[in-house]
Amino acid sequence: MRIGCVVMASGAGARFTAAGGVGEKLMANVCGAPLIARTVASVPRDRFELVLSTRSQAVASAAEQAVPDLRVVLHDAEERSASIKVGLMLGSDEWDGCLFLPGDQPLVSQASFEALARAFERFPRQAWRLAWQGAPASPVLFPRLCFGALVDLQGAEGGSHVLRSGLVPQGFVEAQSPDELWDVDTTDDLRHVAACYAERLGCTTAR
Repeated sequence: MRIGCVVMASGAGARFTAAGGVGEKLMANVCGAPLIARTVASVPRDRFELVLSTRSQAVASAAEQAVPDLRVVLHDAEERSASIKVGLMLGSDEWDGCLFLPGDQPLVSQASFEALARAFERFPRQAWRLAWQGAPASPVLFPRLCFGALVDLQGAEGGSHVLRSGLVPQGFVEAQSPDELWDVDTTDDLRHVAACYAERLGCTTAR
């Protein structure tokens, strides 16, 4: 069974900038590496076929330095749905399922990635979401049955639109800690994620 993973890295980062962030959010420093590099490097390559979907050449270059054989799709569409479509279409003919991981969510553990893959392998006709104490979040692993609906998304629609449609049932995989579900919308979020990385890697600098 082949499972893709599309890292979605096409957002404008408006909330980050509004909160005082400088430059591209996904290029922000997390323990000595760009945020996007931390995210793509977190995905276990023996379980997921990795694709980066982005509008930024800088983000693409940083991600490729972290994962040299990374497949990258550069596009210029601003709609949220576009990041999903272009990433999925690169591997949709090959994959039985596809995990969608936000580019600003770098703390998902290897154990949680593995649990999502195993859950999908047992029940490949439903979507699987990482959750904490029963509250679902991202990333989400969609079965091939949903690929057509994902490609048909329009404008600001995202994967949640497909989930709400009831096309497939949902299952939840419990994360190892709440920090795994943390993404970076603001500078405070960045400090939290960087601090978690500093603790995990033994970095001397958390920012």
